[in-house]
Amino acid sequence: MLLSIAIAPVLGIKLTVPVVTVAMVISHGARALYFRHDVDWKLFALLFVCAFPFILLGVHTYVALSEAAIGLLLGTVLLITLPLRRILKNKSVQIPRAAIGIVAIPYGFLSGASFGVGMLLGPFLLGAGLAGETLIATIAVQGFFLNVIKSVAFGFSPLLTPWYFATGIFMGICTFPGHYIGRKIVLRTRRSTHTVVLELFMLTGAFYFISRWFAT
Repeated sequence: MLLSIAIAPVLGIKLTVPVVTVAMVISHGARALYFRHDVDWKLFALLFVCAFPFILLGVHTYVALSEAAIGLLLGTVLLITLPLRRILKNKSVQIPRAAIGIVAIPYGFLSGASFGVGMLLGPFLLGAGLAGETLIATIAVQGFFLNVIKSVAFGFSPLLTPWYFATGIFMGICTFPGHYIGRKIVLRTRRSTHTVVLELFMLTGAFYFISRWFAT
């Protein structure tokens, strides 16, 4: 999400999600590989199979939208996500495991057409019985396969040219030292300060995206 906000003024809003999607394949892939032994594969399979067609529908919708409409969409998602992160933090929504298939429908569509929706899965997965490393691992593997599917789908569109695909790979590789540096900064920063700084950055990004709608 933060990466998308940072590169939007450089690449343009419409290219943001396709390029960041490629970068996240690498980033999520490394995390998924590390936690692969802790994945709840049955729950992942249910989530992925149910989300798959709606991911493709979300990508198709994104490609069809104008840059101004995408700016409005991404900005709105950011504005909704900010309070939801606080409301849902450390909470669980008690549901049977089978109901994850229903949750996967809006999750798949929004994930295909925007970014940052994965964090909203947490409360539902907690409510379905996942916790600790199993929760982290399952979300990481889901994020990896989600971004692989999105990369392939965007690859069939005019947006993700070989040049921008290579740009996404380069950005993904650059996230590795970024994770290390970011961890050092977080360890030296008060949690409340860190949260406020990130939320201000996200709020700025939301207003930037929405401003593109009014600029047209």
